[in-house]
Amino acid sequence: MKNSKKIRLRILTLIFPTMVLFSSCIKEELEDNTKLITDDVESIDDLVVSEFFDWKTTKEITVSIKGLTMDVGVDQKLTLLTGDGDEFFGGSHKMHEDFEMAFDLPAGIDAIVMKYGATEKSAEVTNQVASFTFETEREADALNVEFAELSAE
Repeated sequence: MKNSKKIRLRILTLIFPTMVLFSSCIKEELEDNTKLITDDVESIDDLVVSEFFDWKTTKEITVSIKGLTMDVGVDQKLTLLTGDGDEFFGGSHKMHEDFEMAFDLPAGIDAIVMKYGATEKSAEVTNQVASFTFETEREADALNVEFAELSAE
């Protein structure tokens, strides 16, 4: 008798959640104002888009790098990345050579990052062009070098 009560309790424990689950799912019809296709549009071919809509998701950006005026014999890996860090170019480049190449990049790109060896520079995209140079700007303090005093013995 004890076993039959336990079995009944287990069956009821399984049946009750199942009934609640299936009774809570009710099929509802869509309202009239939520039609996906209106009466005057028969198919997707009938849809009209404004002539000013730009379908492009990319834009052409030119990356320009001005090389050094003298041959310094440095040839390292040049890596170009978007401002978000996505690499779109990588290759070997000599520091004294100019570089210019156009890339089709996502339309939202507004900055390009150039890595050359351990050096990293960033440039904003202006008129679809990002410009770099290998020359570095020196701080005024870096030019003021203090020398140790020489003493005569």
